[in-house]
Amino acid sequence: MDREAEFRRLYEAHRVAVHAYFAGRTGDRQTAGDLMQEVFLRAWQHLDKLAGLPEDGQRGWLFTVARNLSVDAARHQRTLEGTQRDLERDPSGRPALADAPASTAVIAAERASVVAEAIAQLPDQQRVTLTMAAAGEMNSAEIGTALGVPAGTVRYRLSLARRALAEALGDYDDPQEEQ
Repeated sequence: MDREAEFRRLYEAHRVAVHAYFAGRTGDRQTAGDLMQEVFLRAWQHLDKLAGLPEDGQRGWLFTVARNLSVDAARHQRTLEGTQRDLERDPSGRPALADAPASTAVIAAERASVVAEAIAQLPDQQRVTLTMAAAGEMNSAEIGTALGVPAGTVRYRLSLARRALAEALGDYDDPQEEQ
């Protein structure tokens, strides 16, 4: 099999439909192009498998990958937007940085640094579990499946991690309690 010729045939047969799918899902031509590139990169990596499939099987494989990438991209975008919103609010839920004095931004940055340091100090299992829950927006069952542990273990690890972060922030917010 001539890999390049087979890939060109696959690309020409499906590129317009894949790009249109992404353009419709994302509303952005640049993002659609980037995601389409990722689909065809994966197709190149799995070309031996794809070449053995009938035309509708190849199309199904490509659109399954496209759907998964689209879901991942949407999840990533929601995470970015949520993080941006969270950074613009103080812990009480009020908008913080827009109308607040400059010291508010400094304190927020210091608190973020304390949390980052506390996360870095967590044991690997707790740090990974916390990251999957917070950044990956996964529930305990999904995390448990991904890590091969029971959901109860995931909840326990999350509890320990959150307690450690709360303690770190408590120590920062009220340093008198340490004495």
